[in-house]
Amino acid sequence: MSITIIIILVLFGSALFSGIEVALFSIPIGKVMALAKQKKAGAKSLLEIKKKISRPITVIVIFNNIVNIVGSILVGVAVSKSLGDAWLGIISALFIFLVIIFGEIIPKSIGENHAEKIGLITAKPILIATKIFTPIVWLFEKITKKFSSKKTTISEDEIKILSHIGRAEGTIEKDEQEIIQNVFSMNDLCARDIMTPRSVMIAFDSTKALSELKDKIYNSPHSRVPIFKKDNNNIIGVCFIKELLVALAKDEINKKVFEFKHQAIMVSDKVKVDYLLMLFQKKKSHLAIVKDKFGTVLGVITLEDVLEQLVGEIVDETDEATDLREEAKKKLVT
Repeated sequence: MSITIIIILVLFGSALFSGIEVALFSIPIGKVMALAKQKKAGAKSLLEIKKKISRPITVIVIFNNIVNIVGSILVGVAVSKSLGDAWLGIISALFIFLVIIFGEIIPKSIGENHAEKIGLITAKPILIATKIFTPIVWLFEKITKKFSSKKTTISEDEIKILSHIGRAEGTIEKDEQEIIQNVFSMNDLCARDIMTPRSVMIAFDSTKALSELKDKIYNSPHSRVPIFKKDNNNIIGVCFIKELLVALAKDEINKKVFEFKHQAIMVSDKVKVDYLLMLFQKKKSHLAIVKDKFGTVLGVITLEDVLEQLVGEIVDETDEATDLREEAKKKLVT
């Protein structure tokens, strides 16, 4: 076999495995799942590879190294026989250069740019090869496991950086990036930071009759309102505006507010916002009363307040142009 043919075969084999390796890494698993749902040819095998990619990659790397090592030996032998040992160093240097350019750099670039197409075409053969060479791969895993470090974890900062990169590259939308950023800020915020302060909190006197609160009930911008006894530092529960409206419709205007009392969730002003979200889900509630360590009522917090930390300001037709909560916060600070 001539030196030229050996070099061409080695370059082809090295390029093939290098391109496949990068293609399998480059295609996102979410994209593969979408292709599998569309029942694209090869998508099922590709999804199986992506779910446990370490073994297929090990097989590809083994094949690539076999091609390069065996190819180098064959080239060396062919050069010695055909041209003599004097040419061995020159041909070897040229061979290494060609492998780097045409066996690594160019095919990896092609693999990244055409990841989906290459992945779908090669997935099934790679999966079959992985199953055939499972004993060898298993042996490699056992050997490398002793030298591998603990499982790498991704930090909060890394995820934030990745979201910025994804936004810059157009792989995620602006609103998706903002939500990712906001998820992490939820653990940095406490109930006190986003609550409606008591000074602007809407609450009903539990001893009042519905007839006395008729206008407030009809014009209430909220679906749930805290109820107090004597003053709004003594919250005893919460009432549902819907129930009060039904009572008014039935002309039950002499009923007292406390007759519609529901249990209110009480939370510390130091509780984290992400915990509040889980608490609202667990209790199937939309409102909580915020207290300090002395039991003093500081304000009220709603599920909407928490969700706004994720998706931004939620404005409906009942919201006022001026944010009273923000004004009250400024007063608290000053």
